[in-house]
Amino acid sequence: MSFNVKQQGLVGLAGRESRTIGGAELDRILALHATFLSRAPGGRRAILKFVNLSHCDLSGRCLAEADLSGSLLLRCNLSRADLRQVNLFGADLTRADLTEARLNNADLRGATLRDARLVRCNMTHADLREGRLLTANAGQLHSSHDGGGTVMTGALAAGADLRGARLSSAVVRQADLRDADMRESILTRADLSKADLTGCDLRGADLSGANLAGAILEGAILIGASLVSATLEGTSFIGTLLDGANFDRADLEGARMPKRLDQHINDILRLHSAWIASGGAAGRRADLTGTDLTGADLSGVDLGAAVLKGAVLRRCRLANASLVMSDLSMADARMADLSEADIRGARLERATLTDAVLVGTHASPMPIRGHSEWPTNLTLARLTSARMAGADLMRATLARADLTGADLTDANLAGASLREAVLHGTVLLRAGLEQADLTDAVGLQHSHSVCQV
Repeated sequence: MSFNVKQQGLVGLAGRESRTIGGAELDRILALHATFLSRAPGGRRAILKFVNLSHCDLSGRCLAEADLSGSLLLRCNLSRADLRQVNLFGADLTRADLTEARLNNADLRGATLRDARLVRCNMTHADLREGRLLTANAGQLHSSHDGGGTVMTGALAAGADLRGARLSSAVVRQADLRDADMRESILTRADLSKADLTGCDLRGADLSGANLAGAILEGAILIGASLVSATLEGTSFIGTLLDGANFDRADLEGARMPKRLDQHINDILRLHSAWIASGGAAGRRADLTGTDLTGADLSGVDLGAAVLKGAVLRRCRLANASLVMSDLSMADARMADLSEADIRGARLERATLTDAVLVGTHASPMPIRGHSEWPTNLTLARLTSARMAGADLMRATLARADLTGADLTDANLAGASLREAVLHGTVLLRAGLEQADLTDAVGLQHSHSVCQV
């Protein structure tokens, strides 16, 4: 395999001149490195310090344990590359493609990942703390990095695995971290201003002193997280799970938090019924975005087409309620009772339904006059240990949903999308799975599955 390496010298951020190598030489270095990793005689670890590999295609290649400190990897294609325990101290990975790359335990201190693509990248226990690499030029020491902190400004890291990663003082402004797994990560004094952390799992994370001004944390999990002295001005916490989160001395000025009802629920329901009956000409559509309705009894009510985005519905009673075409995205419905409820065509993306009761719930597509049928959307929903026996989920979208330990006995999943769904311990006894899409579903072999296929 040959490599397209630009031959001209490239000056780094602090003026360093980087060495370039030809494709044949790089092929030889990587071949010797492969032998080194196999621990066979004659191998040699790849030492590529201060090398210019910008624009190289290294996709799928193994560089585990290699030394790439101070290297220039601008726009380098490293997708699906094996970079475990690699040394990238002070390296410049601006706009590099690291999609699905493995960076477990990598040393990225002081690295630049500005506008890099890190989608579904595995960065567990990676070190992204401050670091400054000094280089000699004409007898003078120069920093190879502006500022010294790891820079991830504008990085696209949706779905990345950053469990236990160390990001103290990292600059992560305007980065896209949607649905990233950042459990137990260290983000003390990190700059996450205007970052998109929608659906991000930050359980047990340390965000002490972090700047989260203008950040989006909607649908995120911050259970047990520390936000001591954090700046949270304008931060959105709609639909965020905040159990046990520590906000001591945090600046919550202008932060969007769950709110109490400002009028009686019966008045809202009355106006909503008038809105439905009149086709929108009278009354008012119920908008309960981010409203705390913990423990409310809404059994049998009609909230069709209502907006309940990020609403707190914990232990709420919604048995036999109509929620047709409603927006329940990012709702916290833990332990809620939705048995026999009608949620056809409803939007429940990233909704948390842990331990909820959905026995006999109607979640098949909703016929729309003049349009095709509208499926119920449970993409990325958290349905851990939910009771869903006999639920009608025909053609529902459950892509990437977590159904760990859920009971789907006798449920109808015909034509449903379960792509990348988590099915560890899921009970699927007599469940109908005709034409269901189970592509890349995880844990199906460990589920209790006497299914009708």
